[in-house]
Amino acid sequence: MSWQSNAQGKRASLIELIPPKWRIPTSDIPSVTRLRDFGEYICRFLDRRELEITNAPSSRILANIRSGEWTSVDVTRAFCHRASVAHQLTNCLSEICFVAAEQRAKALDESFLRTGQTVGPLHGLPVSLKDRFNIEGLESACGYVSWLGKEKSENNEGILVKRLRRMGAVFFVKTNVPMSMLMGETNNNIIGSTINPYNRNLSAGGASGGEGALLALKGSPLGWGSDIAGSIRIPCAFNNLFGLRPSFGRLPASGMATSLPGLPVNGSVVGPMAGDLPTIEMAMKVVLDTFPWQDDCDVLEMPWREEKLQNIRSRTARHRERDGKLVFAVMSCDGNVQVHPPVQRAMALVTKALLQRGYEVIEWQPPPHHDAVQTLFQILGSTAGKEVRNAIDASGEPPVHQLQTWYDNDNVEPSSSAEFWDLCNQRDQYRSEYNQYWTSTREKNVAKRQVDGVIMPVAPTAAVEEGCFNYYAYSGIVNLLDYTSGSFPVTFADRSIDVETPDHVPLNPTDRAIWRTYQKDLFDGAPVGLQVMGKRFEEEKVLGLMEALTAALQDFSVGQIGEPSSPF
Repeated sequence: MSWQSNAQGKRASLIELIPPKWRIPTSDIPSVTRLRDFGEYICRFLDRRELEITNAPSSRILANIRSGEWTSVDVTRAFCHRASVAHQLTNCLSEICFVAAEQRAKALDESFLRTGQTVGPLHGLPVSLKDRFNIEGLESACGYVSWLGKEKSENNEGILVKRLRRMGAVFFVKTNVPMSMLMGETNNNIIGSTINPYNRNLSAGGASGGEGALLALKGSPLGWGSDIAGSIRIPCAFNNLFGLRPSFGRLPASGMATSLPGLPVNGSVVGPMAGDLPTIEMAMKVVLDTFPWQDDCDVLEMPWREEKLQNIRSRTARHRERDGKLVFAVMSCDGNVQVHPPVQRAMALVTKALLQRGYEVIEWQPPPHHDAVQTLFQILGSTAGKEVRNAIDASGEPPVHQLQTWYDNDNVEPSSSAEFWDLCNQRDQYRSEYNQYWTSTREKNVAKRQVDGVIMPVAPTAAVEEGCFNYYAYSGIVNLLDYTSGSFPVTFADRSIDVETPDHVPLNPTDRAIWRTYQKDLFDGAPVGLQVMGKRFEEEKVLGLMEALTAALQDFSVGQIGEPSSPF
């Protein structure tokens, strides 16, 4: 069969796995010109009960299942329905297993009725997974036609999947990823492009873009993605979500399809994504409470540290003296590419919200990010280039247009050992310089402490038009350093406020090209998210900082924002 037939067959099979009563006629799907935000539109396809269930946060879902108010089957069916609608509107799914999910939910209900006990802390909670996660009975094509038709077995599953199932999770879908799994957008020749639910003219981001679109439309209460240069944080920023990029080795990352086999450094990490922050905290805690290091040699023996989270919470109290308050640093520009007006405004909004709350805020001027992130991509490219090309060529399919220039250059030979380890040495030297700078910040604030967290953009844009994401210095720096970082929602692009600046002075050709992609009418309504970065293995602390930031933003009056401006 041709690659076209295989791809078409997979697309058709997904639709066939959606019950006929849940299918939407093509004529009923709005065009780009008639609708931007699917948020309200999707609700017309769900009944009152389904809306109540799928609009609830994970904490309420779990509580209602434990109380017997909702059954696992009720919850699973509601999310299967909403996910199927989300897919038909945004191309967000890659695998559907509704029948197996309902069977699993039914077994959980029967166990609960028989014993009066839940099987674990996630009993009956539907959980979605990025396509990279191997699940028994499902494929992990990951955007490659040549990887279709290869169902995974139980032996292919990783520790995280096994732990989630043991805790009572119900797997019901896997979500779309880009060809190569290494892009800030989500596009492949099988499923196609995943659309941003808040603005159909824009991308949902990547590489966990399918997960981002599904969660944004509340088609799942909890999702899991992976992040090697921003793949969790970019879709979260583009889709009004929370997400966490832990340090490598905090969570198990086995059982994952990859284009980077055997890469010994800067590996991909897995992390949770959700529409609310408590779900992210809950997901991290319950997984760590299963002691994953007992079965995965790459996971550090580092249990959940509640005291780290509580320490940050205690320092957010309004009655604390200034020397006990949190100290943040902000970086509104990396010195190489300036951010678009909506992102400028988001940075100004957060800074003013923190100052109003009484926190100390200083400017972040670290060693330059851009060249360091180029080193990261050279490390990744040392093996990925050839693997990606082989996977594309195996079926005869063409590369998606985002990869066309790279593919045509035909420069994908792996690095020599000497070249590879020289890149790693450059990375290590930069990490040392960055740590020294972070340490030096104790001399730059009144409290005389190192900053607790660094707030910066995830990307220079609020989402992108398809084919326009090509700058990773804001997100990739976290991966090079292997720091912990959390993405959090801030605001939405507004054409009445975030106007184009005709007198913009570009820093370089790249800056000029990215700035020219901004159009206030095009981006209107797109979510704008930022990230807060901590040091390595500071997951609990970063979650506490995300809480502090969210609370500060909620307290801040939008009427006080004014025009975006630098606080320095």
